[in-house]
Amino acid sequence: MKTLFLKIIFFSSLIFISFQASAHDIKFCGELIPVNDRFVADKLMNILKRQINYVNLPELRKRVKLYFGRVEYYLRETGLPDDFKYLAIVESGFENRISSAGAGGFWQLMPNTARELGLSVDGSTDERNNFDKATLAACKVLASYYLYIKKQFGISSWVLTTAAYNNGIGNIKNAINKQGKNYFQMKLNAETAAYVYKIIAVKELFEYPELYMNNFGYNVFKPSPTPEKNQINNSEEDLTVFNSMTVNVDEADGKHPENLNENVLPTENKIIENSNNAKKEEPTTIKFISAQVTGKYKDFVDGNLVSITLKEDLQVENRFTRKGVVIQGRGWIIDDRIFIDLGYDHDVVLFDLDNKKGIAFNSLKHKDPVILKITESAE
Repeated sequence: MKTLFLKIIFFSSLIFISFQASAHDIKFCGELIPVNDRFVADKLMNILKRQINYVNLPELRKRVKLYFGRVEYYLRETGLPDDFKYLAIVESGFENRISSAGAGGFWQLMPNTARELGLSVDGSTDERNNFDKATLAACKVLASYYLYIKKQFGISSWVLTTAAYNNGIGNIKNAINKQGKNYFQMKLNAETAAYVYKIIAVKELFEYPELYMNNFGYNVFKPSPTPEKNQINNSEEDLTVFNSMTVNVDEADGKHPENLNENVLPTENKIIENSNNAKKEEPTTIKFISAQVTGKYKDFVDGNLVSITLKEDLQVENRFTRKGVVIQGRGWIIDDRIFIDLGYDHDVVLFDLDNKKGIAFNSLKHKDPVILKITESAE
């Protein structure tokens, strides 16, 4: 499968901040990405530095909002990791496309692969363009590749599964046989060698935009004044596929999917074991402390500082800040909410009392209560 070469504005300094020794963990499908390895960190930085051409990120974010909920449904019900929703962004930007190699639709399925999965691909009908059917087909591909790698090599690797989605399971099988099981040390074709890195970069930008906006110098998600394009009329979508899922990722051993054939729709979210190929995700502890907004923000604009007064002591790794101290961070308006970088990277994230990240734009008021979510590696 050929990927759309998604180009996003990144400055070289953007990622360097995230890859210092004390920086946050970067994870993909529960697997801890070894950015403490200088080779991996440098490669990710170099990939991002090369992607300096523009895409319309505000328009892309609008499409993402239209589709993410439905993708999350399929991933949840088939037991696949939630992070695979970012794969579709890199593949197509959630637009129906035909690549030069013939891959098509939202998930860039090749014609023969689509037909094998029961999709109609002929002159008059191309069900790769049907979002629901194509998404289920993509889930089947990912699950089958995962199972194949598990059976052949005795490892559970969503990273290698992702690489196989781009380059084909046969090519990844050959690469594993010749080079070992670590994607981050493999020598692959340029597109596949960069593929997982691209998805990780997109995930970071969409989940933690406030950490990177200051490096851009402006809000890359600021809505465009031009009319919105490519709107979807959901009432016209074929939703009958919801009643005919055939992907079974029942975890009989509590660790990984067993087969794809049983015609049973999973009824609960499944958790797949982390990859044996990558460094395991370290145990984490999560706690919450109370705080409140301090100051007036009637004329708030992107990049302005926001002051937060701690109502409890804040302890993050070796940093201690006493109750009553005011901390500040730059805020950025995204989807009518203000996301604030408080200077603790992923370790401290600000939520409102409705457990939503950031603060509603019209709720940024003096003494409004907020919650700080603290994430730390367990001792």
